[in-house]
Amino acid sequence: MNLLAASTCCVNNSGPFGDGGTISDRALGVYTAVFWASVVLGVIVVALLFYAFIRFRRRHDDDDPPQFHGNTRLEIAWTLVPLATFLSLFGLTAVNMPFINDIQANTQYTVTVIGQQFSWTFDYGTSQSGQRVRSFGTLYLPENTNVGLNIVSTDPPCNASPSVSSGTTLAQAIANEGCGVNHSFYAPALGQQMNAIPGDVNTAPIEARQGTYYGQCTELCGVGHAQMTFVVVALPMNQFQSCVFGNPSGTIDATSKACTLGGS
Repeated sequence: MNLLAASTCCVNNSGPFGDGGTISDRALGVYTAVFWASVVLGVIVVALLFYAFIRFRRRHDDDDPPQFHGNTRLEIAWTLVPLATFLSLFGLTAVNMPFINDIQANTQYTVTVIGQQFSWTFDYGTSQSGQRVRSFGTLYLPENTNVGLNIVSTDPPCNASPSVSSGTTLAQAIANEGCGVNHSFYAPALGQQMNAIPGDVNTAPIEARQGTYYGQCTELCGVGHAQMTFVVVALPMNQFQSCVFGNPSGTIDATSKACTLGGS
């Protein structure tokens, strides 16, 4: 697709500190609290160490430093302060966990993410004509919408497009073949990472503000691992529908205006 055109609109980033969506916002909020708590405690500990080094250093070889056998207040303080900090951070994490579970339970679309050496295929289901709708290397999402990902791995001799029997999803059909190597779907700016494991279907929610995001495989999977990248494009809902389900061939045309941010 025309990445230059896509990058001219909205969010465009690949780092873990991006504001790609509500999931990344929550993850970044927890991370920020943990980071600054660690910084403050680290500075206090280092300052106390340097104070002790200087204040109680031996000034002469014959010096015998003062001896003491305990300080109740000090011992209570260095027990309660770290404990209170830990419990606060634990509580902050626990409060945010139901948010992730709620997103997983209330997804409006489901996309099958297929990891292969060394590329990503994204399957959106079937079109009205019965064709499977797929994109290669680019995951299209409707903006500000909860989407569920079914993440699987497959490689030859298994088939990335097996026949799907009644009552079975494409992801389950691929997993039942049991081929492939481990991959890892990682979209850092969207706060999402999940492994693709042969024989298993791993699920993960994803949600993005309008924009272009970059991701990669983070599980060493062979000689082409470094090139196993992908792009996430979050489009307005009407563009998403036209881009994904507007092509009767089933293969998404990444060069169409409907698939490009700022297009129509």
